[in-house]
Amino acid sequence: MCRSGTTTRRMACAVVALLAWSTPMRAQVLTDDNWHFGVTPYLWLTGLAGDVGVRRLQSNVDLAPWEVIKHLQFGFMANAQARKGPYGIGLDGIYAKLGAAKALAVRGDSGGLDLTQHMTIISPTGGYTIGDSTWSVDFLAGMRYWNLSTSLDVRFPRLSNERSGTQQWVDATGGARVNYVWSGKLHLIAEADGGGGGSKDTWQALGSVAYDAWAKWRLGVAYRVLAVNYDRNNFLFDTRLKGFVLGATYHTW
Repeated sequence: MCRSGTTTRRMACAVVALLAWSTPMRAQVLTDDNWHFGVTPYLWLTGLAGDVGVRRLQSNVDLAPWEVIKHLQFGFMANAQARKGPYGIGLDGIYAKLGAAKALAVRGDSGGLDLTQHMTIISPTGGYTIGDSTWSVDFLAGMRYWNLSTSLDVRFPRLSNERSGTQQWVDATGGARVNYVWSGKLHLIAEADGGGGGSKDTWQALGSVAYDAWAKWRLGVAYRVLAVNYDRNNFLFDTRLKGFVLGATYHTW
């Protein structure tokens, strides 16, 4: 239902889903003029579901997280935050190379098919925070840059029928993050955003629980969904990435 609706409807659905590993700043940071920073390398155990296509060849993909891990050749994911008073900036980056994952050709050919995918996603944001030491809300605006390289190769019944293509685009995004701190150490976070521009639409939703394990280290677990619908220039990527996130944050606040 959320997938087939408009961007506004998708954002509404996304708000219901809890959002992510992103690190909230401590409340006292809102009232001083010093810069404060946080860096979170993380592991996203994501599945991939939807439709991908290059020119005439289109495939339905439904890969579970363990299948993605099996075919993952390289991946790097990290999130960085900086804040001065109520103003904050953030940067999230993902690079992943997936090789020879099995899919099903549904248009343009028939038989077994290998999917190779190189994916770069960079998401800068800026925001303004209101709230106190227990509750706070970050209002966010930003963009999401995509650079995708897809190769589809039908191995059966033909010897080889490969189609490959590369596309890059930028989507504008807007959203909000709600932070709740319980007993000074346990952080509950809900975040959602949505937008479009280069793609028809994109949205994401994340929800996390994090704990201040040490003075400058926070450990967290989250669930994240990231969706995009791009269908231009003989290149189709109408998919959802979703799965659990494990992260560790080093912070200076």
